[in-house]
Amino acid sequence: MTTSDKTGNRMFMTPVSRRRFAQGLAASPFVFGAASRGVRTTYAQDKVKLVVLTHWGSAEQKDPLEKIFAEYTQANPNVTIELQTVAFDDLLNRITTGQLGGEAPDIYHFYNLWLPDFVGSELLAAPPDDISTDVTGAYGEGTVGGASYNSKVWGYPTEVNDYQLIYNKKAFQEAGITAAPTTFAEFRDTAKKLTKKDSGGKVTQAGFMFLAGWDSGVVHPWTSLLWSNGGQYVADDYSKALFNSQAGIDVLQLETDIVNDGSSIMSTLTDADFESGRVGMTIMANWWGATLRASSLGMDNVGVAPIPHGEGGTPIALQYEWLWGVGNTSQNADAAWTFLKWLNNPRDSAEASSPMGEFLTSALNAIPGRQSDQKAHADLLSDPFVKPFVDAFATSKSEPIIPGAQEIKTNLQKQIESAWAGQESPTDALNTAAQDADRILKEKAAS
Repeated sequence: MTTSDKTGNRMFMTPVSRRRFAQGLAASPFVFGAASRGVRTTYAQDKVKLVVLTHWGSAEQKDPLEKIFAEYTQANPNVTIELQTVAFDDLLNRITTGQLGGEAPDIYHFYNLWLPDFVGSELLAAPPDDISTDVTGAYGEGTVGGASYNSKVWGYPTEVNDYQLIYNKKAFQEAGITAAPTTFAEFRDTAKKLTKKDSGGKVTQAGFMFLAGWDSGVVHPWTSLLWSNGGQYVADDYSKALFNSQAGIDVLQLETDIVNDGSSIMSTLTDADFESGRVGMTIMANWWGATLRASSLGMDNVGVAPIPHGEGGTPIALQYEWLWGVGNTSQNADAAWTFLKWLNNPRDSAEASSPMGEFLTSALNAIPGRQSDQKAHADLLSDPFVKPFVDAFATSKSEPIIPGAQEIKTNLQKQIESAWAGQESPTDALNTAAQDADRILKEKAAS
C-alpha cells in the first residue's frame, strides 16, 4: 500500500497515522472445474454475496485488489464480492461495532494482535481442517504462530513484518565505524561515536533514534532486544508477565543509558530525522523501506543488520503479521473459505505465486507470509534492503498473542517512556507495567 499504519505495516510504503470461518469445504457448493488460471468455477446455484473488510483504502491498493476479486467472480458468476475499506485507525472499532450491530462482513483482514479478543468474544469462526492444514504446511513456524491462538490457526496469514537494526552507512564511514554493532556494549559505544554536537552542545546528529509516542515503535524494538538478551515477555501459560526480569531491566537500562549519554533523539517517523541524515541508527520494520527509497538519503547509504544481543544471547527479531478471517456470523462461510483458499494458493503450479502474493508484492511491496510466494517473488525479496528482513524470519518470534495484548502493550509503552524521561528507574517502570499486565491477564482468564 502507499500508506501505512503505525503498527509497522508496509515494507516500501509511505507511512501515515497509525497505524471467520465455518464448516469444512467438503460441504461447500463450489467444485473445481474448468477455470481461468486456476479459479474455482461454479455451476448454477443460488447467488452468494461476500462482503470483505480491509484498511487498504487508497486507489493504489483497492484497484488491484478489486481486479483480483473480479477474476474470481468472472469464473464464479454466482458470487459477488463487495470490498469495504476503512482507515486503520477505524478498523478495530468497525469490526467490533459491526459485529454488535448485525452488519458484520463475511471476511476480515486484521492485525494478529487482536486475535485473543476476537476469539474470546467469538467474533471469529474456526477454520475447516483443510484450511488449517494448508496454513501449517505452507507458512513458516513463526508465521503460523502469529496466526494462531490457543494452539489453533484462525486464518490465512498475508503480509509479515519484522524488525532489524537500520543504519546510515555514510555516518558510519565518517565516524570510522566499519561494521554494525552486534552486542549491547557495541551498540551503546557505536551510538556515542555516531553522535555529533555543535559548539553549543546541541545534537546535530544522533547516534540512535527512539520512536516515542507510538506503541509499536517503543515496544517492538524493546521486545526484540529483550528476546535477544534471553528474556521472555510472558509465561507460556499466559499467567503472568516476565518482561520485568533482569533481562528486561538490562535492556531498558541500556536504552536509558543511551538517552543519558546524549547519544539519542526522540523522534517520530513524520519528523524524517533518519531520512535527512540526522540519525545514525534505529530499529524499525521492513515496511519503512518505502519512505527511505523516496528520501534524499539514498538506499546506497542504508544498511540493515541483525538486532544487537546481550551476553550469551542471539539476535531475535519481533515478527507480526496480518491475516484473513471469516466472521462467526457469516451466512456464507463455505463460500468465504472457498474464495480465501483460492486467493492464498498458487495459481497453476506449486512454484507459482498466489493471487495474494502478487498483490502483496506489487500493490504493497510487502513480504508475503506464504513460503511459496516468497520463492515465486525471490527477485523482489532479494533486494539488499529486504533480504536481511526475510533472512531474519528463520529465528524471529511472533509478537506475543496474549489476552489483553493491546492494553498490556500500551501500558508497557508508557512505562518504558517514563524510564527514558528519568521519571522512574528501569526496574520500577517494568515492575509497574508487569503488575498492570498481571491484572489484565487475570481478568481475561476469569472472563
